[in-house]
Amino acid sequence: MVMLMAGSIAIGCTSAPAPGSGAEIYTRYCATCHQGDGNGIENAFPPIRETEWANGDKGRLIRLVLYGMQGPIEVKGQSYNNVMTPHGFLTDEQVAAVLTYVRTNFGNDSDAVLADEVARVRAAEGDRGLYRSERLTNRIGIPQPDSSATTP
Repeated sequence: MVMLMAGSIAIGCTSAPAPGSGAEIYTRYCATCHQGDGNGIENAFPPIRETEWANGDKGRLIRLVLYGMQGPIEVKGQSYNNVMTPHGFLTDEQVAAVLTYVRTNFGNDSDAVLADEVARVRAAEGDRGLYRSERLTNRIGIPQPDSSATTP
């Protein structure tokens, strides 16, 4: 009986993140390049641990995930010139979850990203291709909600 109980406990214990959580989405779509510890791959993919890209403007970070980016950037004094693939296929809720996970882990301590913020950026940007790094660097802010959609 004790063995059966111990076996039940072991089966219930897992290190896999909950399905649909920010951690699970990160593991599935981000960790290959940015690594499980958020340190990236030297000379290939930048870290997200304690960086201005992760902790900075939420609008820029949302655009980066939705539309991707190509071209040179500098992160923590290191130059990178690779392509971040777009993840616009993720729902607004999934983008918000993974970005909140990134902004609150890996030594980062920034506020959450809301699904409504992702939706507003997506609506304002429309269907577009990869951002060039020099354009995305200055593309900040989250559009304000459409006031015409509210009732008086």
